Amino acid sequence: MPVKSLDEATSIHFSTEQIVEDEYRNKHIECLGDLIEILENELKHYRILVSMLLEQRKCFAEGNMVSFEDINKRQGTMILKIKTLEEARKSVISQLSQWLGVPPEELTLSGLANLMDDPYKGQLIILREDIKSTIKNLENIKESNAYLVQHALHYVSGVLRIFASSQSQNLRYSNDGQLEQDQGKGKYVSGWG
Repeated sequence: MPVKSLDEATSIHFSTEQIVEDEYRNKHIECLGDLIEILENELKHYRILVSMLLEQRKCFAEGNMVSFEDINKRQGTMILKIKTLEEARKSVISQLSQWLGVPPEELTLSGLANLMDDPYKGQLIILREDIKSTIKNLENIKESNAYLVQHALHYVSGVLRIFASSQSQNLRYSNDGQLEQDQGKGKYVSGWG
């Protein structure tokens, strides 16, 4: 289309710049939307992991080792999914880093929220708080479960020491449940001799 005047040519030039600028901005808004979606998925997976740990604690307390081991396998799968989401998040952060001209290390959720306007700023702040509290909850449950397992192992170890000690001292339990000195005769051997 031929240009009729200088004003029309300037108008077309500015329109082209505006289109390029809008496309550039839309691409980065899409990138920010992708980041929020990834973070929401990570949060969902962390919450599933929390419920698995609570379920695992229950199985441990009930002595249901088959279910305990099954949950352990599912946790491994869940952790792999979270790692995949982490890699996707790092890729998006790298793109946002280039767009914003900020090093990726500085693009924490707080830092990114400070650079954004609403609605993204609000979404990032809420996600940051939710992820932070969920991870803290996850760590507390893991510590608690580790304590329970450690306590159970300590108890079993103590019982085994008592058992080994009684064997070395020739002690045995009588029919009424009392410890008594074993005379060295087995039940079947003493009946023969």
